[in-house]
Amino acid sequence: MVHDYPKEKAFVFDNKIVIKDAESKNTLHELSYNLDTYWDDSLKAKRVRQFGIFNNLIQPIAYNPDRLDRSVHYMQTYLASKGYHHPNLNVIVKTDTVHNEYRVHLSMVVQLNKKTVIDTVTYQLGNPNLQLLAIANKEFAYVKKGMAFSNERINNELDRLVALFRSNGFYYFTKEKIFAEVDTMNQSLMLLKLDPLAQVNQVQDASKKEQENPSWKISFQLRNTDTTITKAYAIGHQIFYSDISLSDNPDTIIKKGLLNTEVYNDITHQYNKFKFKTSLFEEQSMIHSGSVYNEHLFYQTLNNLSGLGAWQQIDARTTLQNDSVYLHYFLVPALRRSFSADLEGSKNTAQIGAGNLLGLSTSITYRDRNVQKKSIQSISNIRAGVELDLNNTNLTQTLLMNIGQTYSFPKLLIPFKVIPKIYSINSKTNFTLNGSYIDRLDYYQLKSFTTNWGYEWKRNKLGKEDVLSYKPINVELYNLTKFAKLDSLLLLNPFLRSSFNNGNVISQTISYVHSGPSLNKPNQHNYLRIGIEEAGGLLGLSQGIQKNIYQYIKTEVELRKLIKYDYSEIAWRFMGGWGNNYSKDASLGGQLPFFKQFTAGGPYSMRAWGLRQLGLGSSQFYDTSSKSQNFDRFGDLQLETNLEYRFNIVQLGSYKIASALYTDIGNIWNTRDTKQDPNAGFKLDRLYKDLAIGVGTGLRIDFNYFLIRVDYAMKMKDPTRDYNNGWLDLHNMKWTEVKPNGTRVNNYAWQFGIGLPF
Repeated sequence: MVHDYPKEKAFVFDNKIVIKDAESKNTLHELSYNLDTYWDDSLKAKRVRQFGIFNNLIQPIAYNPDRLDRSVHYMQTYLASKGYHHPNLNVIVKTDTVHNEYRVHLSMVVQLNKKTVIDTVTYQLGNPNLQLLAIANKEFAYVKKGMAFSNERINNELDRLVALFRSNGFYYFTKEKIFAEVDTMNQSLMLLKLDPLAQVNQVQDASKKEQENPSWKISFQLRNTDTTITKAYAIGHQIFYSDISLSDNPDTIIKKGLLNTEVYNDITHQYNKFKFKTSLFEEQSMIHSGSVYNEHLFYQTLNNLSGLGAWQQIDARTTLQNDSVYLHYFLVPALRRSFSADLEGSKNTAQIGAGNLLGLSTSITYRDRNVQKKSIQSISNIRAGVELDLNNTNLTQTLLMNIGQTYSFPKLLIPFKVIPKIYSINSKTNFTLNGSYIDRLDYYQLKSFTTNWGYEWKRNKLGKEDVLSYKPINVELYNLTKFAKLDSLLLLNPFLRSSFNNGNVISQTISYVHSGPSLNKPNQHNYLRIGIEEAGGLLGLSQGIQKNIYQYIKTEVELRKLIKYDYSEIAWRFMGGWGNNYSKDASLGGQLPFFKQFTAGGPYSMRAWGLRQLGLGSSQFYDTSSKSQNFDRFGDLQLETNLEYRFNIVQLGSYKIASALYTDIGNIWNTRDTKQDPNAGFKLDRLYKDLAIGVGTGLRIDFNYFLIRVDYAMKMKDPTRDYNNGWLDLHNMKWTEVKPNGTRVNNYAWQFGIGLPF
């Protein structure tokens, strides 16, 4: 659809990139995507996706053929940066007449030809110290023999060399001091023959060889060898100005200083009011006086300070005094104490009698960013919530109360000893106390107290973040009070008893999270989470200690991928979890405790099912027992995958209304079958039968600072459906079904949530 097109004038209707000889599909996709951005603005058709269907052309641009050469030049420059120095670009212009519209279709046909290969790489720096450094670190070079030549590689190598030299004391070395000389001359032309005809043939042969196997020589050289450039400088002093204001001038501060000065080892701390202890800066600094100037460690020190959260703004300067580099850090404190309150809500309408739930919770958080003047983070939190069953006579279904306290120390404490910071990695020590009360009315009350001590390492590189967490000590004390409805349920299925027993957890956990853009595909974002918890293993060596202690191992893996396009995106998620209770205790053995088990269903999981109402496997235990109509379902194993196609519908000012088409596939299981519940255990040959499948769509209203989501989902395949192999019969559609226990169940669900599901 075209809006406001030029009357009786040719206008650009669409643009297309056609690459003839890409070496792979990934290369084809990357080059096509990027080349399309290099059309000159006066030749680029602007389109907007509306309602997820219409791809409308807005503000069509009059066709101007004089701009084609500029587009070709832009694309040639881009291809050269990727190593393609001999491409052939041909523009095909086609004009269609539709009514009184003159639509111009522009196609850029690209013949990439072969990449130019690097034949030789040399460093001719004219200074022995710089030369030795370059040679010693050439294994990390971006430019090596046999690689495809590209301007991007050359630029990266120049940046690497500058960073290398500036991290080894060469304070005055900058990118302007070094250059790369590229030799494209064919050596066979150095000896020209006397016969003019032979000379012509010689040049033609050399040109042909260059086209067939292009190869260039690269030499990195200095522009001059001034003594200041080739001299290594040492660190003089580090001066931390810990409580300046946003309006303070750094030059004035360096000249006049602050009111108070304190020296601690080789750290100088200046301040107006004593808000931070001087030892804090020594702990966060990666540099020592007298060592050679190292710019990388200088920036790492800034990153360490920034990660503490005690300052709202951090800046730095360097000065040269007596052939030594002085480092100045300017720190503007953040507000130390703050309160925040949150109100959350979720609506889950899945089935009459078990899934019309309304969850409400509120929390109050108090934060102190500078405990003991050491930038220790303190977070105190109180949370209260209620889960209402709107289809039940007893409106209230669950009550929740939680009180928590967390301390985060900006260093590694391995008891009573401080471990030095790891190069380029931010590290913390976390200590947590938490008490909670859950009342699942008519079923059970659960009171718990948990505490843990752990360590966290975080690294950011090339836009990616890696976080490793390890908790060597995790203690969880529980007191469970069972009521009549739960006792009746356990009589029907004794295998559940080990999940609902009074037991405690003493465990250790380790987790790893990686997130960030794909290195070769900037429109893709990846996420990986791995978690392992081991409980009671060491305590199990002593029969006296292991009493009333759960023994189990639990693992989780989650993968996510987000692929963004111009007007839409595809999001994919896989989650797998497995737990095994290996205790030999008659009361605690069997299954994981229910508060450690997996659940499925709700606005962030299998959306066609109610909250915690899917599973286990194809078991009908919960559908045949009248005592378990609305009880939560727990399992020791979970597999789930979700796929969404997200697209924009319309934008109203700064607000966006979007939609999605999605499918959820998965279930939860016991790790093994039991006589009481033979279809609840996981078996590979029964996986297809046990998998639940839901499909749906929804609306997402994005207010920038938060997103409201309403999803509608259908149970396309329900493992407990006893006809048509569990599939919904589209020819004889049933919106509701009656289970053997008399429960009427909807084959659809409405879900309300805050934020995207994954």
